[in-house]
Formats: sequence, structure tokens, C-alpha cells
Amino acid sequence: MSVRVIDTVMMGHIVLWNIMKEKDAIYSKPDFSDEDGIKVSELEEQFAEMDGWNAEPEAASLLSGLRHCRSRSAKTMKELNGNQKVRVLLAQAIFGNPDFLILDEPTNDLDLQTVTWLEDFLLNFKNTVIVVSHDRHFLDTVCTHIVDIDFKKVRCLLEIILFGTRAVNWL
Repeated sequence: MSVRVIDTVMMGHIVLWNIMKEKDAIYSKPDFSDEDGIKVSELEEQFAEMDGWNAEPEAASLLSGLRHCRSRSAKTMKELNGNQKVRVLLAQAIFGNPDFLILDEPTNDLDLQTVTWLEDFLLNFKNTVIVVSHDRHFLDTVCTHIVDIDFKKVRCLLEIILFGTRAVNWL
């Protein structure tokens, strides 16, 4: 079974995704019981609290920001090439406002416009982000703290800006 692109993104919020699937399973039962009605009402309440009605438009918005055209959102993951799959999986990682993001080389295979969108997204992201990247410009734009791990040594970058002069020290 192949999964639609938009569904793949929404799977990034696992709790919401599981509620959606459980609701669908109950609604599709031919012998809907009173207990099913109670259970589905509880699920609908949780779904509403998580703003589930806006999940698909939010997923589509993320895909659009990552320059994944709308016509591809209805396609299945099987139909996409490797570069397109990476964009979908990046959207999945950031969908649902996770408490923290761990991104490994997130700018690889992205064009400049998409990198700029990702920078803006991360600058406005209120939670913790850990980025592994060799893209110095990207790191300078999105990072508040930099740790260099090299040859089993860890160094923290201390950047001080005084009177418009930038001083960089490694601790």
C-alpha cells in the first residue's frame, strides 16, 4: 500500500494521526454500536483540541513552502523522486509543532528559495532545534549556539558582538 504525500506529512504528528485513523476505522464499521458512538465522540473532542480540522491545510502549506507543488500532494510517495521525497519527509518532521527538531543536513538538495523558507521557518520556531550541517551560511542564520565536535573534542562557540564588532571565541 502506498501512502499519499499529504498523509505522509500528517503522520509527523503521530498522536493526531492515530486519532484520525481510529476515527476512520470506527466510522467505517457496518455495525456502529453505542460504545462506538461514545468512543468516537471522545476522539472527536481530542481531534478538535489538537486543531485536527486544520491538519491537512497546514500540511499543504508546509509542502508549498518547501516548493512541493500542490498537484503532487495527492500523489503517493512511490511516485516521487528522491529529492521530492526528502522535501516531504522534512515537512513531516516539522509538522505539528514538535517540542524539538533534530535536522541532519537539512539544506542538502534544496534550492536557494527553499533554504530561505526553511531559515525563516526555523527563526520563527519557538522550540528547540538541533542542526547538523556544513552549510555555514545556514548555520549563521538559524543558530544561537554552535558546538563543534571534532576528533572527540567538543568546543562551544562564544560569539560576542560589541559596538558593531564581532568577536568569536571557542571555549
